[in-house]
Amino acid sequence: MDALRRKSVALALFTATLVVMALVGLGWALFHLSEPAQHQVIYVLTGASLIAVGAIFSAPLPARIPMRITLTPTACLVCASALPAPWVIVCVAVGASAAKVLTRYPRSASVHKAVHNISKDIVAAMLAAAVMSLYDVRPTFDRAVGVDLPIQRCLFAIASAALVIWLLDELATTTAVCLSTGRKFKAMLRYMWQMRLIVGVTEAVISGVAATLISLDKRAFIILPVAMLVLHGVLSLRLKLREERRVWEKLAALIDALTTREFDEVLRTAARGAVDLFGARAAEVEVGASRRLVRADGDALVVYDGAASGAPRLEGVGPPSIVQEVGAEVAGVHGVLRIYLQGPRDVLTPRERSTMRALASAISTSVDIAFAYQRLSEESAGHALAATQDAVTGLSNRMAFTRRVVEAEGTDSCHLIAIGLENFKFISEAIGRDRADSVLAKLAQRLERSFREHQAAVGRIGDHEFGVAVWASSEAKAYQRACWAVSNLRREVQDGGQSVAVRASAGMVSGPRADAEELLKLAERRMRRSVQQGRDLLVATTEQPGPLTLGAELRNSRMSISFRPIVDLASGATVLAQALPRWLYSPYEVLSADEYVYQLIDDQEVLDALTETTLTRSLAAAQTWRAKLSHAGLVIPVPGRSVNAKLVQAVGNLLGKFDAPPATLVLAIAPSEGIQDLDAYRGLRRSGVRFMLQEFGSGDRSLELLSAAEFDFVSVHAAYALDGGWSTARSTIRAAVDLGRDLDMSVVVPGVVDEQHRRELLQLGCSLGAGPLFGDETFPSEFRDNISRQRRFEPVAVDVHAVRLRRHRAGGITQTGGARRAGRAGAG
Repeated sequence: MDALRRKSVALALFTATLVVMALVGLGWALFHLSEPAQHQVIYVLTGASLIAVGAIFSAPLPARIPMRITLTPTACLVCASALPAPWVIVCVAVGASAAKVLTRYPRSASVHKAVHNISKDIVAAMLAAAVMSLYDVRPTFDRAVGVDLPIQRCLFAIASAALVIWLLDELATTTAVCLSTGRKFKAMLRYMWQMRLIVGVTEAVISGVAATLISLDKRAFIILPVAMLVLHGVLSLRLKLREERRVWEKLAALIDALTTREFDEVLRTAARGAVDLFGARAAEVEVGASRRLVRADGDALVVYDGAASGAPRLEGVGPPSIVQEVGAEVAGVHGVLRIYLQGPRDVLTPRERSTMRALASAISTSVDIAFAYQRLSEESAGHALAATQDAVTGLSNRMAFTRRVVEAEGTDSCHLIAIGLENFKFISEAIGRDRADSVLAKLAQRLERSFREHQAAVGRIGDHEFGVAVWASSEAKAYQRACWAVSNLRREVQDGGQSVAVRASAGMVSGPRADAEELLKLAERRMRRSVQQGRDLLVATTEQPGPLTLGAELRNSRMSISFRPIVDLASGATVLAQALPRWLYSPYEVLSADEYVYQLIDDQEVLDALTETTLTRSLAAAQTWRAKLSHAGLVIPVPGRSVNAKLVQAVGNLLGKFDAPPATLVLAIAPSEGIQDLDAYRGLRRSGVRFMLQEFGSGDRSLELLSAAEFDFVSVHAAYALDGGWSTARSTIRAAVDLGRDLDMSVVVPGVVDEQHRRELLQLGCSLGAGPLFGDETFPSEFRDNISRQRRFEPVAVDVHAVRLRRHRAGGITQTGGARRAGRAGAG
């Protein structure tokens, strides 16, 4: 407020100075005024009219700067070259005052401005007359300029007077505008200086031409007001066209500047550009759900950027003159653009309203684009962080952990420790995922604190595994610290008022940092081997450990065998027994002997050994119940890659060892495995061994395998069981039945839950089935006891539309060829 008061006082003093100078000049003129002749009064009236026309018909400068381009200086120069000096001053005073009255200037809000302009024009007339007198150019009513003086002197006098008037007009007007609006003086001088200079030169030229015409004929002075009107029209049109071009060029440059990806820069550019484009005292852009506000002042400088609720009030500025919504008609970021103009009566012209709408549309588009790029950048940063950091524990993930170890500065060697939480999976299932994540995060913090004093890196390398790398330390120290850390992890964790303890074990290796990934895998294998062997070690480490493979680990693992009955759907009699071998891979993990495990074993010798072990253990376990089901076939899954000469020899030895007819052995092959040695396959079939194609419908190789080899049974994939509710199941079962009829195979369908499923499968033409209705899988002794009990199903009448099972495919020994001879030999 003090600054505004000081500027108001300075403006009043400046205006008072002009008023005093004008009164002095007017008093001098009235004192020296000579009465004209009656025929010369027309020149006085013409001079006053010329001044009035020049003051009334003015063209405002753009951007709402309180400055106007008037023809009053031109009128003053013309009057100074045609009338005596006292009458020039009087004509200017009368004409300027009449113009203010006609334009209704004398209002309470504009009296000060009117007095300032009239005083300035009178002082300009005084200076023009004085400059002309210095060149001895003193026109009278009877004698015009250039009658008895050289024309060059007259033109120099007019040019000098024009320069003085132009300088006075620029300095006085610029000073008054700066004091009233607070704009900087240098900025006002630079504003459209080219246009203002051109106007000043044009006024001097027009004055010279008018003076020349008046010197030729004094009566030409009378028609100058009309010429002044024509000149005003031309000047106004020129200024309007120039302003139109300037505004659209500025708008285009502003829209181009708004096309940036930076959200902050878009808002700041929009606020500054709005001030410059509309000549406003201030502009605000408020956008987003958070109501962020950016404000620029009259100098196009950002003075506030933050929450709208915390924005300070604008000093000396009323409510916003224009409020334009941003993004109101589109789906995106919404906001508002506020423009504070110079005065309470300022409004936008139709052209400016169009410009405002174009600017609001450009701001909306740019804000949406910048906001989208900002969201994209945030999501990209989040994805980059998620790609290297675990969301639960905040530790580096496996990839980032190994990269950090490789890129770490220090010695070339390091010690890698893999820590596994053995029972964490079961803890997670018991207490829930959220609480388990909380426990895991606390364990991660505990592990980080354990290695805080060492040059080490900690990461989460698996679902319930941590990795630690230690360098710049001896192996003994790293081992002792690892043991302490693992024992620390075994301590109870308090979560939700409940104590939870995990069983943690670790494996440790040492080696070059460049091989961090391989070292980490080796440390994990050591840790798992220790767990599998039941050795309760905190940290497992050896001097020269050899690489471990899945096959080697399985050969050292225990195997369990269970059986599941496969029955004749029509009679309910058990005709096949499905062996389900499994490896006890760890105290808490069991692996089924199927293609999902076999596909990971590359060593053929190991695979053949595992296959022979599976056959041996299955045939041995079958002896438990063989006396109860002497004719039932035993189905044993084997990998297709193991069907070779070794398997032919092993099968012959095992059948002889357990005194089992070949027809009672059914080897189940998965489609993904295939059969590579067809000669060995044919040898097994000639000996009486039968084959089953497992998991029919699970892949695209089932038909390929059926075309390459003959099978006695085809087992539909468990996903196509009728109790699964999959509409495709019936179509797949029908396809299997059609293939079974054409290729002389029996169809086995799993997942038979109730009698309705059983009857429906019989209607579809299925021969054999398994599922809860006939008994789940059990261990050998339980399987034998179930057989000894009374049969659960009595033979039922077969529907007339059902396909009756072929007897030689019913599961017993084939009654043809060698199998018939084997039956006579005592196999039934």
